[in-house]
Amino acid sequence: MRLLPEFGLIIYKEQFLAFFLTLCLMLTFMIKPATQNADKSKVPWYDVILILATLGVGGYTAIWYHEMIEMMGLITIDKTILSAIGLFVLLEAARRLAGLTMVIVALVALAYAFFGHYLSGMFETRSIPFERLLIYNFLGTDAVLGTPLYVAATIVTAFVLFGQVLFMVGGGDAISNFSFALMGKRRGGPAKVAVLSSALFGSLSGSASANVATTGMITIPMMKKVGYTGAKAGAIEAVASTGGLVLPPVMAATGFLMAEFLGVPYSAIAIAAAIPALLFYLCVYLQVDLEAGKSGISAMHGSEVLPLKSALLQVAPVAFSFAVLLYVLFGLMQSPESSAFAATAATAAISLLVPRMRRAFTQYLKVLSVAGEAVVFIAVMCAVAGLVVGCLGLTGLGSSLSQNLVTLAGGNVWLLLMFAAVGCIVLGMGVPVTATYIILVILVGPALTQVGVNELAAHMFVFYFGTLSFLTPPVCLAVFVAVSIAGSGPWSTAFYALRFAVIAYLIPFVFVFNDAFLMQGGTLEIVQAVLAGSVGVFLLSISLVGYWSGVVSSLLRLVAFAVGILAFWVGSTSWLVCLLTLSVLIGLNYLQKMRNGKLVHI
Repeated sequence: MRLLPEFGLIIYKEQFLAFFLTLCLMLTFMIKPATQNADKSKVPWYDVILILATLGVGGYTAIWYHEMIEMMGLITIDKTILSAIGLFVLLEAARRLAGLTMVIVALVALAYAFFGHYLSGMFETRSIPFERLLIYNFLGTDAVLGTPLYVAATIVTAFVLFGQVLFMVGGGDAISNFSFALMGKRRGGPAKVAVLSSALFGSLSGSASANVATTGMITIPMMKKVGYTGAKAGAIEAVASTGGLVLPPVMAATGFLMAEFLGVPYSAIAIAAAIPALLFYLCVYLQVDLEAGKSGISAMHGSEVLPLKSALLQVAPVAFSFAVLLYVLFGLMQSPESSAFAATAATAAISLLVPRMRRAFTQYLKVLSVAGEAVVFIAVMCAVAGLVVGCLGLTGLGSSLSQNLVTLAGGNVWLLLMFAAVGCIVLGMGVPVTATYIILVILVGPALTQVGVNELAAHMFVFYFGTLSFLTPPVCLAVFVAVSIAGSGPWSTAFYALRFAVIAYLIPFVFVFNDAFLMQGGTLEIVQAVLAGSVGVFLLSISLVGYWSGVVSSLLRLVAFAVGILAFWVGSTSWLVCLLTLSVLIGLNYLQKMRNGKLVHI
């Protein structure tokens, strides 16, 4: 990285990351107390020590890294002490921000790297000196100061700032009002509002649980008010919020990491993710609508909904900000961080022109502190994930585990995908989605590519099932947050969440075998995949809810389910089967209307 090239001043990327991480760790110790009962009015003495230790370690690394890197292969006492203190303050910051889960994951990784040579079989490792383990993980280019932290320091920071500025000038309220105006007057209106608003919020927030807590406080009580049970209302919100993590254009910032790992433009990732995400939300929307029809749930009263014209005027500036983001990112082919900063500048500028969006100067300053807190959390999580990646790289577990998974599956792609899906869900439980993806793509991703899975499809597969850990029992964090608002039973809510999100569990297997779902291939192939996928979603939704313009019999539900699966697997590659499944959908509609007396024989 060259700074002020006319002066010939050059800094290493790792020096910049050390400086960035130092700021994040110091802020953590300043604003996050060691325990919940600690006095928050002052900084205790032990936090002062941690702040000074962080400043010393980070400052030394940032200033003298250019000299240390020349002798990085040599184990010296200064680098060992520096790394030990650095890793300690990092893990303590992670404990304060995210609890013990990530700390335990990191400690297990360190313990495995150090004691792994005592094991036997597939998990045996070479002997790694403790000093080497510390230095490699804290000062190496592929661990704490690696790609995950770099993405957090650049791209994620820019998008978090964009999101916070957008919400500060009233973008969140505008999105909510627009969602109510667009969907509120339809049957099951509040549930459809939850689907739309949670999708938009979730893509920006990066946290399924936080999204449920934010939008669910409004949507869940309203869903219950119009007739949805608490379990269904909580499940709808949990599923819609979690889906936002895989929805372009932001994809909770994880898509940017994927672009870095694959070495492709982010625009390619966003385009590839579009069809699966839209099919996911189509499935949720259809089930919500059919549930409303089945239970006789009506629309919201007109007095509770803002007129569409007024809502459109409110949301127009927000749409302009997103238009700037997409134009700079896809039209001008600029970097994601440049696109986000352009959208942030556009949002701030338009807020000065629109009176209702204009804020006091202090509010514009305050948004920096709010965005800073979010950046600190993500940066520390990415740094800890980098530590885990460093341990996996030292031990070679990533490649050996992948090889053993392939061996265990006997080369059977289906069996390997099942192992990978279960492994992703289990390893992702309780871990932030960004860290989940980083760890899983190192552990599981290579196994999929070894058996011939497209590299992009392998990364998407891991991403999807890592995200689904937020919905899958027993550690379904998004569901538990929704349960606390809905006052429903956790297991009944989790059951409905699995049903509403059924496509999210199916679509990763589909795009592994047919990459047209990832926008790879010819135009006709992609159109066929979209048509077949949409028909499949309709039939599966009808089957799962058991309603379509009337109650559907058990036999027709079985037929709809079978043909829906057929549409995905065969219809997406065969036009004949695609059209046959479409004719089944049309025929089912005809039968249902006849059965309910809505058609007259001529």
